[in-house]
Amino acid sequence: MTETQRVNSESVLEIDGLRKEFPGVAALDGVSLEIREREIVGIIGPNGAGKSTLFNCIMGVHEPTDGEIYLDKKTDITGEFTSRIVRKGVSRAFQQARVFPGLTVRENMVANQDHEDENIVTTLFNSAEATERMNDLVRQVGLWDLRDRKAGELSTGQKKLLTIAAALMQNPEIVMLDEPTAGVNPNLVDDIIDTIIDLNHDGATFCIIEHDMDVIHTLSDYVYVLNNGMNLTEGPPDVALDDPDVLEAYFGE
Repeated sequence: MTETQRVNSESVLEIDGLRKEFPGVAALDGVSLEIREREIVGIIGPNGAGKSTLFNCIMGVHEPTDGEIYLDKKTDITGEFTSRIVRKGVSRAFQQARVFPGLTVRENMVANQDHEDENIVTTLFNSAEATERMNDLVRQVGLWDLRDRKAGELSTGQKKLLTIAAALMQNPEIVMLDEPTAGVNPNLVDDIIDTIIDLNHDGATFCIIEHDMDVIHTLSDYVYVLNNGMNLTEGPPDVALDDPDVLEAYFGE
């Protein structure tokens, strides 16, 4: 699949010339990429390539030194506060699954939502539509039988599934997934992959950082490879992952 053969849909997230400088180093040096509606886009690169810095700039954790980040080609979210970015439609599930261990699976679904002015748990539980969506997502990620279990009792993989479901609760434009299979029992990796694919088929758009090449190859419609804070190559997984420059960056081949 070439660039012209990508998903024929509208741009959800577009990054142009993103640069992030820390004292003595440019962690990002002119990164550009586009994620389209209903795509699963993988972002890979060796350690120090700038992947986490890129995610943190998108989510407002770091303010870019230069460059632009747009939602839907018209909403500039460059340097916005994280809470505002979330409300504009960008959600994130972290590498270390963030759950409230003393709350149940369903309680975590609402407790994890961004809300500043009132008790979001009460608000969402009093909404029939939100409760229905919560239940549907819990079923879809395979946690329905555990819906009333405390999140602290879940396995690492189950916690990851819970955070993915929670990230979709407010129907975001795009979900950023930071290494969704890292630290997961191999028996659950396929469940996470299948869940992400099913959610994508239902309309969710994902951008994924992942070190496991097999996972990226299975999940991604399109892949961007970073190295030393810059774009190295891009393309469908069969092309990008076999690029000689990528093999050199990863393996010195």
